[in-house]
Amino acid sequence: MLRHPNKLQLSCIILVLTLLLSACGQGKQTSSPSTEGNSAQHTKASTAGESATRVYKDALGREVTIPTHPQRILTTQYLPEMLAVGLKPAGAASHLLNNYVSIKDQLEGIEDIGVSNKLNLEKALELQPDLIIAAEWNEDQLEQLSKIAPTVVVQWEGADAFQHFKSVADVIGRSEQAEEWIQAFNQKSEEARTKLSSFVSPDETFGVVVIGGFEKGQLRVYGNANVGYTLYDALKFNMTDTVKEEWAKGDHELGINISLEKLPEYASADRLFVVRFDNDPDFLKEVDDSQLWHSLPAVKNNKVYVVDESLWFSYDVMSLSAQLDDAVQLLTK
Repeated sequence: MLRHPNKLQLSCIILVLTLLLSACGQGKQTSSPSTEGNSAQHTKASTAGESATRVYKDALGREVTIPTHPQRILTTQYLPEMLAVGLKPAGAASHLLNNYVSIKDQLEGIEDIGVSNKLNLEKALELQPDLIIAAEWNEDQLEQLSKIAPTVVVQWEGADAFQHFKSVADVIGRSEQAEEWIQAFNQKSEEARTKLSSFVSPDETFGVVVIGGFEKGQLRVYGNANVGYTLYDALKFNMTDTVKEEWAKGDHELGINISLEKLPEYASADRLFVVRFDNDPDFLKEVDDSQLWHSLPAVKNNKVYVVDESLWFSYDVMSLSAQLDDAVQLLTK
């Protein structure tokens, strides 16, 4: 357990930290608004041939001088993406070390640098990073972080898991490894589809139902994003027409919210993958006891698959690969 310093000790710590942060100031970052976000990113070599550094234009339009091949990286969001191309960061935000089932056996040696949107600056400085990869919610801390090490922002909102992956791989100089990983994933998806063709009829429909979540009494269905990506894009299963038509209207990043009465309309698929959040047990019981739930085709035919919310609600390439394995296991029982 950490001991709390007295006032004199605390003053000394703050003074030393301030001096160190000032000494580490990079002074090479300039800020200019970008209207294209991550899609407008570009890099250019600092000198002819491969240099030790290069200039990277991040999601906020900032041109930042970064190492061509960084070795000691801190990240506030993109840990799975880094591990997928074989680079373990020196430190990562707390939630990345606690909530990602797909990478739980690869975390040894990675230091906890605190809450994602309010990092422990003293810990970050102690780790002596040569690069910090942040997300847009770290904008308020960019000035402080940039005094510790070059700091770039990779856009999270509005990009899918593979866009995140490619952007992070570009920053750390491992785009080739990322492309190889994606090719292997596509091959794995094809093999899974072939295997499952013996267990799933081509005309069967699939649905994704999420019970509980951000609000009390929340009930959602998903199309081909987030929790639905593996079923509809990787495995290419069919949605019901109702979900497909509503999903196509857009603006459903957090799913399509429905009432319990709408279950027969939006959850009429032959098979259902279900995520159950335990933060609203009364509503879970209400759904379980509902005649509307018991009248669904998948429920009546015992084709409901309750999945791990920590795995299926993680939207990164490592989780998508693990979801693919889980789906194959569930559907071949």
